[in-house]
Amino acid sequence: MIKLDITDKGILRYLQQNALLTTKELAAQLNLSYTPVYERVRKLEREGVIKKYVALVDREGIGKNLVAFCNVSLKEHSRANGEKFVSAVMTFEEVM
Repeated sequence: MIKLDITDKGILRYLQQNALLTTKELAAQLNLSYTPVYERVRKLEREGVIKKYVALVDREGIGKNLVAFCNVSLKEHSRANGEKFVSAVMTFEEVM
């Protein structure tokens, strides 16, 4: 587990609000220069604190009226069966 200081927490807070912020914009928000902010973001990515960047989709904006999260159990837990299941489910237009 990595110990986060106030700057790291600030970076994470701003990126959670808007992951498209540039390093320059982050630096301005934190009253720091570009280089230390750049290095800290890369360190947070390297250490796995920042796992990935995602887009949150507005379901109404894409015409989806229902959001459902499903838990599925397969009888056989092999990579091939898992990939086959995912491929089959993704053929449905409703599934994102």
